[in-house]
Amino acid sequence: MTEKIFAALNFIRTTIIYIIYPPLCPLCQEIVDDRNEICDDCAKKIFRLDEEKFLPESLDGVFHITKYREGTRDLLRKLKFDNNVKVLPTIKKILEKISDNPELKNFLSEIDAATFVPLHQDRLKERGFNQTELIFKNFLAEKNLPIKNFLIRQKSTPRLFKFTPAERKKILQDAFAAVEGIILQRKKILIVDDIYTTGATTSECARVLKNFGAEKVFVLAFASDSEEKINGG
Repeated sequence: MTEKIFAALNFIRTTIIYIIYPPLCPLCQEIVDDRNEICDDCAKKIFRLDEEKFLPESLDGVFHITKYREGTRDLLRKLKFDNNVKVLPTIKKILEKISDNPELKNFLSEIDAATFVPLHQDRLKERGFNQTELIFKNFLAEKNLPIKNFLIRQKSTPRLFKFTPAERKKILQDAFAAVEGIILQRKKILIVDDIYTTGATTSECARVLKNFGAEKVFVLAFASDSEEKINGG
């Protein structure tokens, strides 16, 4: 009897919370079924499940998950610049939605190991975490691809969104180095990143990895802004 009373009270409490604080789509604020869930209309807008057609030097493949503009920009800005980790459950929901995508599964099928674009120690200290590692750590672990730290950022660089591709390449020259003792001979490495635009950052990371024996280097980007950047010059 007591269990039934507690169950009834819990149902009432949950119903009241739902009425007062209904679950909202984090992108458009429409009511959805579950918290942190993205509504169907927004899901149609944000996903960009495809491979980059024009690859920069050193990269052997780039797969995008979402669109950045009019997509997941607000989520990533909150995470990166506001240190708001409360957006991570929504990001996790997005990754869950594409987990069984056949193109993505095929893209990941030949990967031997995964790493992430590192932050400079000053920015890591300021932010307290590497946002890309937080985004992908559990997702890749579930696919038996644990993230390993293969790179260090030995040079502090400015945020690159205002610079041209040529300027980015120059700024990033010698910005990264390999972690001491890594062995990558004949390995196919995946670099995960939060945003892919021109590919300058990941291309420089790939160059370092290939210098240490990596056979191929691929990129999995949570969001892509590459088309807009190319069209904008």
